Amino acid sequence: MTSERRIGGILLAAALSTTAARADTTAVTARYDVYSHGLHVVNATASYALQPWGYAITTTLHAGGFMSWFVRMDVTSTAKGNFTPDGIQPISFESSGFSRGKNRHVLLDFQNGTPVPTTVTPAEPDRETVPSSDLPHAIDTLSAMALLLSTIDKTGQCNGGTRVFDGLRLTAMNVHGPVQGNVPTGDDEFYKGPALRCDFVGQQEAGFIKGSSHLEELKKPRPGSAWFQQVPGFGYVAVRIEFDHPKLGHLVVTLKNPPKHTL
Repeated sequence: MTSERRIGGILLAAALSTTAARADTTAVTARYDVYSHGLHVVNATASYALQPWGYAITTTLHAGGFMSWFVRMDVTSTAKGNFTPDGIQPISFESSGFSRGKNRHVLLDFQNGTPVPTTVTPAEPDRETVPSSDLPHAIDTLSAMALLLSTIDKTGQCNGGTRVFDGLRLTAMNVHGPVQGNVPTGDDEFYKGPALRCDFVGQQEAGFIKGSSHLEELKKPRPGSAWFQQVPGFGYVAVRIEFDHPKLGHLVVTLKNPPKHTL
């Protein structure tokens, strides 16, 4: 719905897309810092519980570091759903909080495999409506995370693609890999050294601002990469993510400390 929510959806899906799920894990919490042009701008936290039959995920985004001096941002998103033999079946997605000077709220229900926005406030009449014919089989950002988690756990690969709907925008997301590489350094990393790298591309397909002078820029594919290391008790965990944002430019996301098991 907003740049902040879009940041959260992309970076957290990338961050956790190849974290190996464990059947005996009640919940896992991981905290990331987001950097733009070398400045700390956002704090992001993801808490998730995954079982063979289903999932529940909560993420939070807060302005951090340099951005917290100028911007108020406090967004929480939740999702739950079931895994199926063919993939995933989301049940609901909700995102709410303060951003861009207003309280915002998105609620999606899933009916017969199609996301239905039951709440989108405040309305954005200057944005094109995503055609209903494009929505069947689309999933929310956090369910995309859960689907990729399940894929890596079952196959050892991070190959896959899906269409993601956040209530206003429809985006095609594709992930491929992994390949061997070292974690890049220079942004106050907690984890360094050899890692597996997964590459991904997000490309907005619908839900653009009407008459935008930046339409061609918004339609461009947005590449990114995520680096994963084995963390004892957690399997593969994303320790660094880089991706291009249409408004904020190149963003770097780093895991600031070891993830934790939580109740």
